Amino acid sequence: MDSSYIIIDFTTVTQKFWAIATWAGKEETIFHELYYLPQEEDFVMLLYPEYYQSLAVRLYNFDGKAVTPEKTYVISFKERRDREGNTYKQLTSSKSFPSYEEAIAYLSQQESANYRIIGTNPFQSPVPLTAMKHYQQIYGSDIRVKGINVDNLSAIKIFEYIK
Repeated sequence: MDSSYIIIDFTTVTQKFWAIATWAGKEETIFHELYYLPQEEDFVMLLYPEYYQSLAVRLYNFDGKAVTPEKTYVISFKERRDREGNTYKQLTSSKSFPSYEEAIAYLSQQESANYRIIGTNPFQSPVPLTAMKHYQQIYGSDIRVKGINVDNLSAIKIFEYIK
């Protein structure tokens, strides 16, 4: 057989990405983590470059196309402990860069390891992505869904891998 297929749905890449991490034998925190925002007294999920670089996200969210980020965010954080002794990350600052390369240069100047490139929208990559040349979308369901700043997505997409 000269081809194989990948079936991906909206919920898997936006709400149940932990399943992909688990199936791959990886920790979920490699791809995203919750951060505490003191000004809002709430937690927010921040996405790491590894999320955007994953096969499922590159195919479903970006249809396997090349992506050049419009801007890239770098955050700083402190690790804190709650009353029960659980560790969490508290966002301390956020800085926007017009290019990924400028964000990388800024990161390289930091002495602390408590800086990360992040994204907040699964459909806007903060990191450049190359086109996936061996994958072709062959099906998109008629059932449509709405993502963050993205309308009219097929709920299910099927891609064929061609050698």
